[in-house]
Amino acid sequence: MYSDSWGGFYEGSAYGDKTFYGFKMDPLTGSVSVEIIGRDDSETIKLPESVLISKPNEEPVYIVSRDDYKVHFWSIDTITFEMNQDTGHLEMSFLS
Repeated sequence: MYSDSWGGFYEGSAYGDKTFYGFKMDPLTGSVSVEIIGRDDSETIKLPESVLISKPNEEPVYIVSRDDYKVHFWSIDTITFEMNQDTGHLEMSFLS
């Protein structure tokens, strides 16, 4: 099938057997959601497109839509997410 499926985070370009994980945050409420799109799903993944608004010889300034993913990755592993009740941190577990 695919020869680049080693597990963990994936940085290549063969996504046929990978699952997409995209994190979004609502800036008004601070609520975070994880969108999971599997290899057999028909949904389209729309990655962020930042727009450069700075002028030449200035520090680059980019704008992105508030609906864009803040972080995203692909993985062949199944990943579960759980909030740690003691620390309030989001914990990820890789299930191979």
